[in-house]
This record gives sequence, structure tokens and C-alpha cells, in this order.
Amino acid sequence: MTVSNVINGREHKVSSATIARVRKVIAELEYVPDAQARSLAANRSRMLGLVVHHPDERRELLENPHDAILVGAVEQAVSAAGFAFITASSADVVSTARTLGSWRADGLIVYGSVSDEINELERTQARPLVFLDNYSRDEHVRTVGVADHQGGVEAGEHLIALGHRRLAFVGPMTPGDGVVARRLTGLRAAAAGAGIDTVRALHADHAPRAAARVVEQIMLGPDRPTAVVAASDTLAAELLGELLDRGIDVPGQISLVGFDDMAVSRWVRPQLTTVAQDVRLKAATAVELLISLIDDETGAGVDSPARLPMTLVPRRSTAPLR
Repeated sequence: MTVSNVINGREHKVSSATIARVRKVIAELEYVPDAQARSLAANRSRMLGLVVHHPDERRELLENPHDAILVGAVEQAVSAAGFAFITASSADVVSTARTLGSWRADGLIVYGSVSDEINELERTQARPLVFLDNYSRDEHVRTVGVADHQGGVEAGEHLIALGHRRLAFVGPMTPGDGVVARRLTGLRAAAAGAGIDTVRALHADHAPRAAARVVEQIMLGPDRPTAVVAASDTLAAELLGELLDRGIDVPGQISLVGFDDMAVSRWVRPQLTTVAQDVRLKAATAVELLISLIDDETGAGVDSPARLPMTLVPRRSTAPLR
């Protein structure tokens, strides 16, 4: 019983000297607890699942650097907490969650869901759920994300302080309230605060030639924007290449801002000004919240954390208006 208390984290029942002795022997024997036996004894699997929405099977699952870092960071946080990790992806997060449920996962983190799916997931899942980067208005939905609106404000205020007043935003313009929409509304809020009536919004995803088509739109007309904010660093890097290919000086003629502070923002030249988020902290926060919900079966004493901050990182892709 004493050894069981130490292995299973019930250290308040054991003296510190005994804990040290047990851990010493465990290390000497290279003992590994039987996960299946622990699961049966505790009526828990000690397994956490990650459901990833992957709407387009023609694209690689982790093609987006943010998503690749996020999945890896969730796995690391789950392992550090002493749980096993399982992940699955598809366009249908509800059916995927059911599949993971058959593995008796103690709880699920869901990334890339929309409001309708949240309702269906909560109706069909008895296990605790935490949603990443979701803007559900339901107070009982547990979410972890970053302050995307404030990030848009910071990008706008940075460009306005440099003298730019003709602004454009480029990103996947999908219906509903999500990360991209919040970043755009933040940029528009900064513009409105400076007396700028219009921020041009242009649709682009990562489909072939999407960035090229947007750059062609940007170049049309007499009121060409002098500054462009892209919804992600990956998209900003694509736009940068298209602009430079057409002989457009960045930042001499157009300043360019990305989001997330991915490695690509430092690889390209000029390096991208970006609005950074801490993806690893976001993942660790989601795992911590999920474990809290598992431990508190009612969930009454567990609140979603405040949205994590975003921080402007100025680099060479933005400059004062000439």
C-alpha cells in the first residue's frame, strides 16, 4: 500500500523519508507500473486524446507549422503529466471523438471545431472536453486560446504609428466567429480608433496560387494599401514572395505583418514583423485544464483560463510610410 501511494501520487499519506526510499528502490529496479492494472484499479485509462479537425485530405495534416508545434506540445504536456497520449484527425470531429472514446480516454482536447460541433460533442461525450482556439459563447464550454482580437489591435497600432492609413487584411474568410475573424476585427478596431474608415479584407488560403491572386488584387486601383496584415506567418511569407517577384519593395512600398511568430518569419528576407503567441504554453494550459476537469468530476470548481496574450515582434518587413 505504501508503494502504491507513492506511485499513484498519494504522497500526503507517506512521509518524505519513505517517499525517498521508495523512489530509490524504483530507480534501482527500473520498475515500470502496469498501466492496464492501474487503469482497472482506478477506473481510469490514464490516457488523454487530441481530436484535430482536418477538413481537406488533399493537404498534409500538419502542413501548417502552428498545428505541428501544437500537436507536439500537447503530447509533451500529456506525457509530463503522467498520461498516455492518443490523437486522431478527420473532417468530422464528432465521429473522430467517438473513435477515441472507444479507447476509454479519460478526456479529450478538440482543436479546430465550430459551435455546432461543440453541441453535438457535448451531447454524445460523457468524458471531459477542452476546446482549443474556439470562440463558443456558451459559458459552460471550456476553451483555451489566445487574445486574437488584441493581437489584431497591436498589428494595426504598429502600422498606424508608422504612418500607414491604407490597410488590408488577408486570410481565409470563412463564416462564423473564429481566430481569423477576431484578428480582423482587432485590426479594424485599431483603424477605427485612428479615424480610418476602411480596412480592405481579401480572401486567401493555402490553395495553389491563392497568394498570387491576392497580390494581383492588392496591386489594382489607385488606393493600393501601403500595409498588409496576413492571418498567419505562413501566408505572410507566401505574400512576401509574390510581392518581391513583382518587384514590389517590402517594406519600402508595402509593409507586411504576419501572425504567430513561427520559424518561417525569421527565415525569410526581410524577416517578418509578426504578432507572437506561445503555442507551447497554450497546449500545456489545455492539458492542465483537462486534467483538472477529470479530477473534479462535477467541473463546478474549474474555470477556463483567460485568453493568453499575444505580443508584437517588430522586424524588417515593416517601416515608416514614405
